[in-house]
Amino acid sequence: MTRPRAAAAPLAARLRARGAHVIFAPLIRTVPPRSWRQLDAALRRIEDFDAVVFTSGNAVAFFFARMKKTLKKRTTAPRIVAAVGAATAKAVAAHGWRCSIVPEDSRAAGLARVLRLPRGARVLLPRAERGLDVLPDGLRASGAHVTLAAAYRTVADVAGRKTLRRALRLGADAVCFASGSAASALGTLGLRSAVAVAIGPTTAAALRARGIVPAAIAKKPDPEAFAQAVERALRRPR
Repeated sequence: MTRPRAAAAPLAARLRARGAHVIFAPLIRTVPPRSWRQLDAALRRIEDFDAVVFTSGNAVAFFFARMKKTLKKRTTAPRIVAAVGAATAKAVAAHGWRCSIVPEDSRAAGLARVLRLPRGARVLLPRAERGLDVLPDGLRASGAHVTLAAAYRTVADVAGRKTLRRALRLGADAVCFASGSAASALGTLGLRSAVAVAIGPTTAAALRARGIVPAAIAKKPDPEAFAQAVERALRRPR
């Protein structure tokens, strides 16, 4: 598992139920952005936005933590709050906001398709420092005014990389990738005889960019579909 233990726990539970031995080797970790300037400025005028869009649980956690510190008061949610998937929407709800838009296709592209905002809508998108542009580009193309605000960044997890190297040396059969950032953090580390399994097409593309062809891609970005993809990958002749 190349994502942090807490985030990987649901998938780990499903794999263990199938008889797998799970090793946590997170390749990335999330830390505050190098500057809070963008997010602080957006938070101070949060009432000006028609919508806030969350594309990950990390964005939710850092957004609300920073809101509490910056504003020091409970803030009413904008008219539209959207989340990329059910897990992200649940994280938002834990902070007292309710998501009115949650796509079945839990990817940025899926969210872009279902976000039907009026032209001129002002949208706040808290995200990673180096986030993908699929969603903001799609929103701008529909006439929305999008404000991007860095809420966190990902950095390499040196200890996790050492754990993965050791696991591969001892004969790990499969490595699960849940983000393009984790794939990029591999660097020159090869997978030996282990197969790679990707949570979705964006992560799969990041793996291919590293010269690694995924043995399977989850049909949906949720723990059960991901576990099924691992099963398919391990059943294939190697």
